[in-house]
Amino acid sequence: MAVFCQSLFAECYNLAILYAKKGKPVSIDKKLESLVGVWKGTNRLHVPWMPEERLKESDSTATVHSKMNGQFLSVEYTWSFEGEPQEGILILGCDPRSDAVQAVWTDSWHSKDVLMLCNGSIDAEGNISVLGQYAVPEHPDWGWRTEIIRSSDSFRFNMYNVSPEGTEEIAVETDFRRV
Repeated sequence: MAVFCQSLFAECYNLAILYAKKGKPVSIDKKLESLVGVWKGTNRLHVPWMPEERLKESDSTATVHSKMNGQFLSVEYTWSFEGEPQEGILILGCDPRSDAVQAVWTDSWHSKDVLMLCNGSIDAEGNISVLGQYAVPEHPDWGWRTEIIRSSDSFRFNMYNVSPEGTEEIAVETDFRRV
């Protein structure tokens, strides 16, 4: 519970406030409901450290579910690296009183066995940007920024490595279309 209390919208997780509200519990921003469904796309993994092929493409799927009575969205996705299946999950929650977004993310290839807590925001068009941190042995922590960019019939999932100095480099781009 301590992790949630450090969030940008910790009051959403305070049971006294939740039960004091009249009507429906805290819900995801209405702009995100259009993401619910099944999606197919192409995953482009940027691997600049590899000498032969710096861009690895694979088929990708995503299933987006409304969770916890509409309080959260889960984005469960698949892709592959050199023929090996990979999967990830991003769980998103929005503060209905502000543009604050909190997410928990993990991926079988990028962040094995670790959950990353991310904070960010949603813009007026319903696009999301969240940032988390990950440890690099014997170096300062790096950032991992994830974006969801929506359009009427598709969405783009972008992930960036962020150096301790704040320089961003694209790591993953996935374009999804509804199945």
